[in-house]
Amino acid sequence: MRLVIVGYGNVGRLFGELLAEKMATLRGQYHLTPRIVGVVTGRRGGWIAENPEGIAASVVAEAGWPATVDVPVGAVPFSGDALALLNAVDADALVELSPTNPATGEPALSYVRAALAKGLHVVTANKGPIALAYRELRDTAAQHGVQLRFESAVMDGTPIINLAQFTLPATEILGVRAIINATSNFILSGLVAGQSFDETLARAQQIGIAEADPSLDLDGWDAAVKLTIIANVLMGADIRPQDVVRESSAAHMQTLTANLSAGSVAKQVATITRTAEGVEARVVLHVLTADDSLAGIGQGKAAIQFTTDTMGDLTIIEGPGTPRQTAFGVLADLITIAAHR
Repeated sequence: MRLVIVGYGNVGRLFGELLAEKMATLRGQYHLTPRIVGVVTGRRGGWIAENPEGIAASVVAEAGWPATVDVPVGAVPFSGDALALLNAVDADALVELSPTNPATGEPALSYVRAALAKGLHVVTANKGPIALAYRELRDTAAQHGVQLRFESAVMDGTPIINLAQFTLPATEILGVRAIINATSNFILSGLVAGQSFDETLARAQQIGIAEADPSLDLDGWDAAVKLTIIANVLMGADIRPQDVVRESSAAHMQTLTANLSAGSVAKQVATITRTAEGVEARVVLHVLTADDSLAGIGQGKAAIQFTTDTMGDLTIIEGPGTPRQTAFGVLADLITIAAHR
């Protein structure tokens, strides 16, 4: 499988390393031999493989690109953007790992549209295009006989989408409760433990969980984007992130945690409920009692609980999310594509 990769930051680099590390397994168990025909980045340029069949991921990893060399052995520099790269090479799949734009989905949305229209499979870890244009992209993929996969867009590499689509046949998801924003959960857990808001936020920023401006996380936008994907993909809804009811957590966190009763905790909980009109999605602060399955989701962790008509409640808990887990979700999606093409 010939790959075009857009974005080669932490996740892209770790994805390349995973490709190299798991190559024997990919070939032996899945009859899959990915090779990279071109890469483009936002700040470090890009390259095209001299061999139309691409370069092995191990060659790229061993070269240390982009940190140590201009291009890997067997490649030539490329200065165009992602759309130009898609037109410059023959590929089987686009791996789209550029930064998320939750407002418009761009420029990733244009990259995904172009790749699907050219008959390429697409794997993306980018929330924006899926939250804002899932139905359009799904239909375009079907029209061209290719697959669109995005496991890493919701909860790192935790198999939320694949779990529902491949292991719960003839099952209706009736509702969702989730803790899916690491920053808000980290800060709330710290406040409950007696730390100050500023101290906990500074710690979250120091270890890379929180952005310099954490408002997208604390005001519920990040969780709303993820919730939109879950609702549209797994529950047949047609909503946008702005349709999600949000509560500004930052304004209430300190007051709420200061007045908790013994054994209770405060969490930013994302919920989807079926209604007569479709679904209602909300991201608000909740006080949870100790017997609630989401109450024990501590700093760095995430969880999602599906209420189903066949299996009752299913709760999936993820430990501290890492870029390697996100990279694994991308690799898992490539394996899914290979298994179902």
